[in-house]
Amino acid sequence: MQLGLGLPNNSPFGLSPDLLFDWARLGDEAGFSVLATVDRPNYDLWDPLTTLAAVAAVTSRARLATSILVLPPRNEVLIAKQAAVIDVLSKGRLDLGVALGSRADDYEVFGETTKHRVTRLRRQIVRIREIWADARASTVDHGVCGPAPVQDPPPILLGAIAEAAQMRAVELGEGIVFGGAAQPADLAQKIRVLRQAAAARGKTQFTFTGFVYVAVGGSREREAAVAQLTRYYPVLARPAEDMVVHGELSVIAEAVAAYAEAGLDRLILAPALPELSQVSALAEHLLPMVQE
Repeated sequence: MQLGLGLPNNSPFGLSPDLLFDWARLGDEAGFSVLATVDRPNYDLWDPLTTLAAVAAVTSRARLATSILVLPPRNEVLIAKQAAVIDVLSKGRLDLGVALGSRADDYEVFGETTKHRVTRLRRQIVRIREIWADARASTVDHGVCGPAPVQDPPPILLGAIAEAAQMRAVELGEGIVFGGAAQPADLAQKIRVLRQAAAARGKTQFTFTGFVYVAVGGSREREAAVAQLTRYYPVLARPAEDMVVHGELSVIAEAVAAYAEAGLDRLILAPALPELSQVSALAEHLLPMVQE
C-alpha cells in the first residue's frame, strides 16, 4: 500500500504560501505517493484545483489529487480545462477525484440545488472526458476547447460512502476514494466485492484509496485537530475525537497497517493541523517505519 499526504488547504488559519510550498516539497521529496486536497465549497478553504496548480510548480514526483472535488454544482467545462492545465503543469501527475458531496449549502453557494445531482454527475464525467479527448484536435491553425492534458486521459476517481455510490464509482471511474469516516474493519469486505465488480468490467487496474486525518503528539495536538475538524465539518459521521488517529508515531503506524490489511492500494494521511512539524514527523519517522 502506498502512502499519500494531505495538503492543508482546508486549514485557512495558519496557512500561508510558504507553508504550503514547504509542505508540498517535503512530502514530494520524502516519497509520499500523492499530495491531495479536500473540498467544501461553502467554506473558507483554499480552492482545491488552484492549490494543486501552485503545488505542481514546486514538486516533480508525487501525483496530485483532488480527494475529492464536489462536482455537480460546478461547471464541468471549466473543471476540465483547469484539470488539464494542472496535468500539463505537473507533466502528467493529476488524479481528478470527484464526488456528489453531502451538504446542500455546498450547492447553494453556487446557486445550484441537489436535484438530479446523480444524473448531472454522470453527464459531467462524460463531458470532461470528451473535452480532454477533443482538445487533442488542436493545431497551429485551429483552436478548440482545451488544452489537452498530458495523460490520455487523467484518471477520474469517485468518492463514495453509500453502496450505490460505490458501485457507481466502479461503473464510471478508474478508482474509488473512501472518506475519513471509513474504518479498516468496514473496508475489507467492501474492497473485495468492489474489486471483483471492477474486474468484471475489465478494470483490472481499478484503485482503492483511503483518507484518514492524523495528529502526531499529545493532548495539545489532539485538541487542535479536534477543533479544526469541528470547524470544517458542520456534521460529522463520528465524533471528531474518533475521526483523528492521534498519538505517538507507533499508534499511527498501527492504523496504517490496519488499512493496508483491509486491501487499500493507497492511504492518504492528512495532518489535521497546519504545522510543518507534523509532515516532518510523518516523513522522517513514519515512512521508514511502515516501509520496513
